[in-house]
Amino acid sequence: MQRTGRSVVNFGSGLMLQVMTLSIGIFSTPLLLHWLGDERYGAFRAANDWGNYLNLLELGISGSLLALLAKTVGIGEHQQIRLTLATGIKAYLKIMIVMVLAGVGLGLFITHLVPVQGVLVSELQKGYWLGFLAVLLLPLTPFRLLADASQRSYFANVFIMFQSLLITGLALLLAWKGFGITGQFVAVLVGNIGFQVLMCWDGLRRYPDVFSAMKDHQAQIPIEKELWQLNWSTFTLNLSGRLGLFTDNIIISYSLSPATVVPFFVTQRLATLAQAQIQGIGNATWAALADLYAKGETERFNARLIELTRLVAVMGVTFMVAIASYNHHFITLWVGEDRFGGDGLTLLAACNGFLQGLLSLWGWCFGGTGKQPKLVRPTMLASGINFLSSLICTHFFGIIGPLLGTFIAFTTVSLWQLPLLLREVFGTSLKQLFLAVAQPLAIGIPYGLAVWWIAKSHTPWNWLGLATEMGLTALIYLVIAWLLVLNKSERQQWINRLRILFSIFHRK
Repeated sequence: MQRTGRSVVNFGSGLMLQVMTLSIGIFSTPLLLHWLGDERYGAFRAANDWGNYLNLLELGISGSLLALLAKTVGIGEHQQIRLTLATGIKAYLKIMIVMVLAGVGLGLFITHLVPVQGVLVSELQKGYWLGFLAVLLLPLTPFRLLADASQRSYFANVFIMFQSLLITGLALLLAWKGFGITGQFVAVLVGNIGFQVLMCWDGLRRYPDVFSAMKDHQAQIPIEKELWQLNWSTFTLNLSGRLGLFTDNIIISYSLSPATVVPFFVTQRLATLAQAQIQGIGNATWAALADLYAKGETERFNARLIELTRLVAVMGVTFMVAIASYNHHFITLWVGEDRFGGDGLTLLAACNGFLQGLLSLWGWCFGGTGKQPKLVRPTMLASGINFLSSLICTHFFGIIGPLLGTFIAFTTVSLWQLPLLLREVFGTSLKQLFLAVAQPLAIGIPYGLAVWWIAKSHTPWNWLGLATEMGLTALIYLVIAWLLVLNKSERQQWINRLRILFSIFHRK
C-alpha cells in the first residue's frame, strides 16, 4: 500500500492545487482584464508561450534524468542518487549558457513575433528581458525531478500553491499600479524564484552533500553517458509536445490578433484545468507503475494500467460533461458573454482534454521505464499533423482552428498508435484497454447530451446555482459509473483499498 498511498496523496495534493488554481483564476482574471485590457493580456500570454520554447534547448535532459532518478531511488542507493543529482546539475549549467544566447536572440525579435503597437512595444520589451532572468534558475531543476521520482510530488504541489499565490498577488498589484505587460513578467519571475528556492531546500534537506558530489568527476562519467543516451528521444517528444501545447496562443495572436487570445484562452480555461487534473492521475501513479515494471511484475503492471485507464476515462467524462454543458454560463458570469469563444471551442476543448488524459497516462508507461524512443515516431507524426492542421483550420475556421488541429492529430495518430505500442512493449491487452475507455463513454455520451439539453434550456441562478448544477452533474455520473462500469468485485476492491488508506492515515 505504500505505492498506492503515495499515489493517492500525490493525486489529492494535485486536486487541491487545481481547486486553488480555479478559485484564484475566477477572482483574478476579470481584474487583470479590467486593469490590463484584452490586448495587453493576450500579448503577455503569447510572449510567454514564445519564451517557453527556450526550454527545448534543455535537449530532453529532464526526461532522461527523471528516468535515471526513478531507477536509483527505487534501488535506494544514497550515493548513486547524489551522483545522479550532481550530474544533472552540471548538465543544466551547460545548457543554461546555450539558453542565454538563444534567449537574447529571441528578445531582439519578440515585438515582431507578438505584433503590438504604441506603448505596448516598450512594455513587452522590458517585460521579456526581466522575465528572461529566470533562465539563471535552470541548474536547480534536478531537485524538482527528484521529488517526482521519489513519489513525493505532493511537496512540489504545495510549493506550486505558494508560487501561484505569490504570482497572482504580485500580478494583480502591478496591474493595478499600471505596470502593464512588464509587471506581469516581473510577477512570474518572482514566483519562479520562490518555487525553485523551495525545491532546492527540500532536495538539500534530504541530500545535503549533493554539491560536494559534483567534484567526483570520475564516478559521474557512466551516469553522464547514460543521461545523454536517453535525452534525444526525450528532446524529440518535448519538441512535439510544445508544438502542440504552446503554439495555439501564438497562432491565434499572429493569425488573428493578440486580443483574440483572450476569448480563446478563457473559453477553454475550465477544460484545461480539468485536463490537468485528469493527467494528474498519471502524474501521481507513473512512479509506482515504473516500480512494478522494474521488479519484473509485468502482470500486475498491466492490471494496474487497465485499472488506471478506466479511472482516467471515468474522471474525464465526469469533468468534461459538466464543463461542455455549462461553460457558456460560467464564462458569462466570469468575464462576460462577449468573451465566450463559442460552443464549438468548448466542445473541442472538452474532447481534447479527455483524450489528452488517456494519452498522458499511456505515455508515462514509456517515459517512466526508459522506453521513450518507442514514442518518437508517432509523436513526431502527430505533432506535424497538429501544427499543419492548426494553421489551415485557423485560416478557414477562425478561433477553433488550433483545437481542431489537435483533435485531428489525436484521432488520426495518437489514439491508435499508443495502444499498439503498449501491446508491443508491455504485452497490454488491446481488448481490455478498449473496454476500459469504451464503457465509461457508452454511458457518458447519452448522459452528456441530456445534461447539455438541460443546461441550454435555462440559466442557472448566479454562481451558487451554477456550482450546484455542475456538481450534481458530476456526482450523478460518478454514481452511475460506480454501478454500471465497475463490477461487484471491482467495487469491493476499491472499498477495501479506501478502508486500508483511511486506516493508514488514521494511525498517522
